[in-house]
Amino acid sequence: MMRVCVLASVFCVMQMMCGCVLWNWVAGDDGGGGGGVEPRYVEDGDPKIRQGLALRVGVTAGGVVVVPDTAVREVDINGDILLPLIGSVKCEDLTVVQLQEKIAEAYKEFYLNPQATVAYYWDPRMETPSPWGTVIVMGAVMRPGQVNVPPTKDLTLTRALMFPGSITPLGDKAKVRVSRREKDGSIKRFKVNLERLARTGESERDIILRAGDVVWVPEGWL
Repeated sequence: MMRVCVLASVFCVMQMMCGCVLWNWVAGDDGGGGGGVEPRYVEDGDPKIRQGLALRVGVTAGGVVVVPDTAVREVDINGDILLPLIGSVKCEDLTVVQLQEKIAEAYKEFYLNPQATVAYYWDPRMETPSPWGTVIVMGAVMRPGQVNVPPTKDLTLTRALMFPGSITPLGDKAKVRVSRREKDGSIKRFKVNLERLARTGESERDIILRAGDVVWVPEGWL
């Protein structure tokens, strides 16, 4: 009992010194250990088209190209793209397959048996959001913020931490935290010791991140 009281006193002192983030993490109520940033649940499977993404759309009919796929068409604030002859096409919240079917159906008014192809136009070297989602990296890193998930969906924790310019000298590599929102609304939390991972080479401990995850690198004194 005495030991519990002492531990409680220590946590209270640290709470006053460091603010609520440390206590909330111990209590499991800090939104996932991400400095107050909530992880999001992102449905697995084909990504949905949304505002700000860019698409290449091509249409053929009878083996002839009627709409070349050379133009880059950005999804506007209304969730639409513009195409020749058929005008504005609502594409927000559709997959590329669903949009292909919708465009082909619209072009039947002008051509016999039209076929549409739709592909995301995304350059990972550009600071634009990935169609496959993003994770958020925060805490003791050089440049906190979003990291794009590649189309292969194989973004590991160590790779994600390379993009924001690595962990700062004050970052605690032994207590990196990942929080993930599950479909039922619950939050799953992982703690990863990157120092051990580097020593042992245990690649299976290098978590593959999902879109919506939050990565938090605490400072060494936390």
